[in-house]
Amino acid sequence: MLLSNISKLINCKKIYNLKKNNLSFNHISTNSKNIEKNSLLIIENNKLFKKEFIIEAIKKGTIAVITSIFIRNIKIPQFITSDTSNSLRILLKHINKNPPKNIIGITGTNGKTSVVWFVANICFLNDVNTKTYGTLGYYKNFKKIEDSNLTTPEFEILYQKSFLNTKKNNYNFIFEVSSHGIAKNRIKDFPINIAAITNLSHDHLDFHKSFKDYKKIKYKLFYEHLDNSGTAILNSKLKDIDKLKNEIKKKKIKILTYGKNKSHVYAYYKDNILFIRIKDKSYKVGIVDYNNFELENLSCAICCCILLDIHPKKIIECVSKIKKPIGRLQEIGHLENNSKVIVDYAHTPDALKNILVSNTKNGKKPNILFGCGGDRDKTKRKLMGKIANIYAQKIYITDDNPRFEDPSTIRKNILSYCEEGLEIPSRKKAIECAINELNSNTLIIAGKGHEVNQTYKNKLIKFNDAKIAKFFIEKRKVKNKKKLKYK
Repeated sequence: MLLSNISKLINCKKIYNLKKNNLSFNHISTNSKNIEKNSLLIIENNKLFKKEFIIEAIKKGTIAVITSIFIRNIKIPQFITSDTSNSLRILLKHINKNPPKNIIGITGTNGKTSVVWFVANICFLNDVNTKTYGTLGYYKNFKKIEDSNLTTPEFEILYQKSFLNTKKNNYNFIFEVSSHGIAKNRIKDFPINIAAITNLSHDHLDFHKSFKDYKKIKYKLFYEHLDNSGTAILNSKLKDIDKLKNEIKKKKIKILTYGKNKSHVYAYYKDNILFIRIKDKSYKVGIVDYNNFELENLSCAICCCILLDIHPKKIIECVSKIKKPIGRLQEIGHLENNSKVIVDYAHTPDALKNILVSNTKNGKKPNILFGCGGDRDKTKRKLMGKIANIYAQKIYITDDNPRFEDPSTIRKNILSYCEEGLEIPSRKKAIECAINELNSNTLIIAGKGHEVNQTYKNKLIKFNDAKIAKFFIEKRKVKNKKKLKYK
């Protein structure tokens, strides 16, 4: 789109430095880090947007700026408008006019990533085109394109990843909807026609202040952002499911449920064989290893796929072929004494309890290694410490992204509620110790999952739970340990 056409679409109070009429842009961003070649930078808050960000954006390819206040000593074109947010949406809709076939938003405390992953997997196996965005990154037809910095990114990223400027858009767009994403208006005016919720439990109370506020924000996905002609996918196990249903029905939105026996989709085991009932018909899947909360995530994904017009039989045929997402109940390896090591992203009290309970076999509890993030919801530490104390056999407390908080304070906060826990500050040494002490048991390394960095103050240190665990498993297996060197 030509820069000279901007003033025809938005209300410009003044234009500076527009000397060439043939300059054009094909990408828009509000964040200097996301700038591409021939980009338009929109500054939504001049007070917070530092000049060095503008200089960075220009170096990366910004050719013009839309702002509410003139910026001195910036030689590229500046379009001054009183409403930058509205200008952003108008221009995005002009350069990317064609929406995807469907837009599916998945929210919930835990399970969002798994549901998105399962949907993409089933679609890929059925030759249904998808683009997905979430914690694991941006994927196109189950192939990773790039990493993501936020679970739910800025509005313009969502829009430009899903909408196209071509004549035809044969993709479905599935993405994770975080409570921060809703609260910060990242999905405002984004046309979601299918919305799903996995579950609700204690999380992000440093941001939302109370669980009531947190839940209220989550439900906004259905009350304010889901199209009236769309469909809501609800977990029947939600505590206030009837109230939520009634509010959604007021908008005439269709509802699909999962999770309980009388739901539209229900997964259950009978004689160790997995069956999935879709509406009134039960389908035999076979011997597949899923715990209860994985079955809920799978059921939610199946609801999504039904709404994408994939036949139930074709969905069922895919279940045994589905790959589990990276860092979600990821089995790293086994030891000769029948012990195994699992890496999981569980970083909330509910997720920690679920994974511990699901890995308790014949009354034998698993071992757990975890920490809590710094500069985040401090109330989780008490709850997670208590849960580990009840549901784990051995507990290893270590660091998990302390950020600018004192790591020892975080560890002590947790240990005050699980006094039998072993404190090992170094996460690497904690993993080594936990693996070396494994004896015919399961070790769960929780909290980081797919993450590949550890954050201490303003430093990012490379750290991958899965790789480190695999190294120490192999090290324990070999007789001559000196032959192995961790890289």
